[in-house]
Amino acid sequence: MSLFKKPYFMRSGVERFRDLLEKEIGQRCEVYRHPSTSRKLPAVFVLMFKNFPDPEYMTAYSYGLSASNGKDQGFAGRELVIQIKSNLDNWGHVLGFLISHLRGDCPFDVGQIIRFGQPIAGDSSMEHFLVHDADEDLGTSTNFILSKNYGVSLVQLSPIYGNELAVINKMGWTAFYSRLQSVKSDINRNPL
Repeated sequence: MSLFKKPYFMRSGVERFRDLLEKEIGQRCEVYRHPSTSRKLPAVFVLMFKNFPDPEYMTAYSYGLSASNGKDQGFAGRELVIQIKSNLDNWGHVLGFLISHLRGDCPFDVGQIIRFGQPIAGDSSMEHFLVHDADEDLGTSTNFILSKNYGVSLVQLSPIYGNELAVINKMGWTAFYSRLQSVKSDINRNPL
């Protein structure tokens, strides 16, 4: 660790994002780098906060999706967040995996289903994600200004079971999400 702190104007986007998150949350995060599958795009970073917002929970934020969609979104690029009740790091690492493989092809739009195709982590049989607006009770802001010309806005992923896809098709994602919202962090909940 250096004795000198890097001046703010010299910090990268991920360093600025990390600093803002750590200040809001009040704890340090673990940062993981996931290599890019595209030569044209930079690596993806996952910023993982354990025991946040409560013990036994994990909240992870991505940084790297906005590298492919930031210019199309104007001032704010899009990044992902997941907040679940689990101690397994796999839930956070899946953000890096999904972005590295899907950015540029998948917009991660609100209401979209991301089909993972196998259990996401060893402590749950959930196989897919529903993309929705980041919750107001997330515990952090949902929009971050990283420089005078750029910021990021969060969308949230909530895991769902494979057999819930038919329910979503029948009732629509907004009606499904209104039922899911109170239990979305429970990775072993009963299917809706």
